[in-house]
Amino acid sequence: MKVVHSMILTAGLVALALAAAQLQQSNAAERSPPAEAKWRIVNYWSEWCAPCRREIPMLNALNETLATTNVTIVGVNFDEDPRETTLSIAADMGIDFPSLTMDVVSELKLRAPDVLPTTYILSPDNEVVAKMIGEQTRESLLAQLARLDLPVASD
Repeated sequence: MKVVHSMILTAGLVALALAAAQLQQSNAAERSPPAEAKWRIVNYWSEWCAPCRREIPMLNALNETLATTNVTIVGVNFDEDPRETTLSIAADMGIDFPSLTMDVVSELKLRAPDVLPTTYILSPDNEVVAKMIGEQTRESLLAQLARLDLPVASD
């Protein structure tokens, strides 16, 4: 019986160590500056926000379209849940783009919006250059990027 308990304990510790390593890699990837600074579309979302949920498939697709440009989409969980909870909710909601940690959001000095969904566009220097309130479309986001003279394909 002691052997079984020991094996279960060992398996649990290994799983915990792997989860901790994965979380550290995820956090490190978000904190490490990209080789080339990018413009960011920062979308605040929440699991209880119906318009946020409707935007997600479009944001996922647009993020793929923008992958070869100097623009990327990232998300922020408005509810400021613990990191593991945020990642779980994001996965359940089908969010494919990265979700920022609250530490990164603090570094960006972004104030939580009063209305959801809210989308900010940040310059490579992390300056807010646009704030878009309400549900966005692919067209509205591409039009805003065009107004900022950011060359993006509209395929």
